[in-house]
Amino acid sequence: MALEPVTVLVRGRAQVIPVDELRAELDAGEGAPRSLAHLEAVVRCNDRAAATARLRRIVRRGDAGVATLQAVFGLVRLEAADAAADLDALAAKLGGPPGAIAHAAALLVAGRADALAAAVAADTVLAHASPQAYLHAPGVPGGARALFAAWVATLRDEAPRTGVTALRAFVGDVAEAAFRSLQHGAQPGDLMDDADREFIVDLLCAELPGTTDFIAARGMSWLLAALQREDETARAAIERARERFRDAEFQSDCEAMLTGAAWPPRPHP
Repeated sequence: MALEPVTVLVRGRAQVIPVDELRAELDAGEGAPRSLAHLEAVVRCNDRAAATARLRRIVRRGDAGVATLQAVFGLVRLEAADAAADLDALAAKLGGPPGAIAHAAALLVAGRADALAAAVAADTVLAHASPQAYLHAPGVPGGARALFAAWVATLRDEAPRTGVTALRAFVGDVAEAAFRSLQHGAQPGDLMDDADREFIVDLLCAELPGTTDFIAARGMSWLLAALQREDETARAAIERARERFRDAEFQSDCEAMLTGAAWPPRPHP
């Protein structure tokens, strides 16, 4: 297959990865990726088989760090079912939250979201880590509703007794996971029943105004606007986030969320 150059964003600026560099990255044996930009280009290139093979080699290498986790997320994006065993081996090697992310990814690429939901109910570390793998899914996995029920159940249990920083990070990750599924065509009722959806909206309205973690606030804002942006309490929470975080892309999102533009937007290619 003839490769084509791939354009990726690096700190908000477009960077073109030429074909010769892309081919060198795909053929790079067991070595670490040249850069995160090159790794992203591998995921987005037009040779899925070669991309999956390269990502699996990075995962099998098993280094702790950002590049390995990005390779894990890339395999979720490519729905690489044949990588499930490699991902579970990585999970056993890394342990802790990174290992939990890899285990969640293994179950997702294998089409076992129901099994992930059952595991989340019994494992707090997995509950907190698994949304980070899920939000990279290119569609809405079968079993998504069971998985969101498990995450919301964990939130109900932890909200009264968890430190505010950890709680808000978890809420932000679950919110972004739900938002990504809405972008892929799910309806709110496909993900949560009425009681869980009401709980999430109330939690977002309560936690978003005071959130100082930009990543968490962004996910909370995105989902709150998708679920209930006509509500004055929801709008006030989003406006507070807009005042706190001056990131240009987030400011553009807030303008869309608060002015009635189509929301959620279509996912980036």
